[in-house]
Amino acid sequence: KDKLKIRKLALKPRSYWIKQAQQAVNAFIRERDRDLPCISCGTLTSAQWDAGHYRTTAAAPQLRFDERNIHKQCVVCNQHKSGNLVPYRVELISRIGQEAVDEIESNHNRHRWTVEECKAIKAEYQQKLKDLRNSRSEAA
Repeated sequence: KDKLKIRKLALKPRSYWIKQAQQAVNAFIRERDRDLPCISCGTLTSAQWDAGHYRTTAAAPQLRFDERNIHKQCVVCNQHKSGNLVPYRVELISRIGQEAVDEIESNHNRHRWTVEECKAIKAEYQQKLKDLRNSRSEAA
């Protein structure tokens, strides 16, 4: 039964592993920013929160997993207002600094994520999320 599971996982396409890694990163970002307001509109009340990218994954796939490029965002801003990028940028500068924002905006080095990289990113961010939750429960 375990051998079958391993064989099935080996057949999964690269897109599956990108999605898995992105889910792990997004879960970490939402937990990291849980006490912060929406980066675009500043609301603290939302039915659901997204991990919104400043530079989209389509425009800059190399920044897909860059923590500086991803912040907690309400669904309205992220999905209905296409990221609501003007106020996002203003708040992004205050959170990470002008130099880091310039670096994100000028990064045009395309990167094609491999299955192995995605598996490693997924594992790394699952561990980071676990560590963050543990540190918060110890502090409480």
